Amino acid sequence: MSACTTQSDSLIKTVPVGSGTSHLTTLPFVACVKAKWAARPLKIAEYSPSADGDVVTVHGANGQTMLLIEAEPSATGTGYTIYGDIISASAYVADAHKCD
Repeated sequence: MSACTTQSDSLIKTVPVGSGTSHLTTLPFVACVKAKWAARPLKIAEYSPSADGDVVTVHGANGQTMLLIEAEPSATGTGYTIYGDIISASAYVADAHKCD
């Protein structure tokens, strides 16, 4: 198991900082979120933990996973949950909601 996955797993065990649903299907939703988050100063990455879902992570200066969004297909598009422990998490949550 990679360090990224281990850090992400520990974040998922915390209380979510945001959630929602998007009318977009999973891959277009993730692409939208990545485009929004890429404009921010922290590094982002993406991985697929399952055949249906996708995760976008935000990494700090030391490479630690600081925030992530877990996206999965829903009946109307994509459901997502955001986990994190950074002060600017609300800005990332607002960016994700722009992809609803």
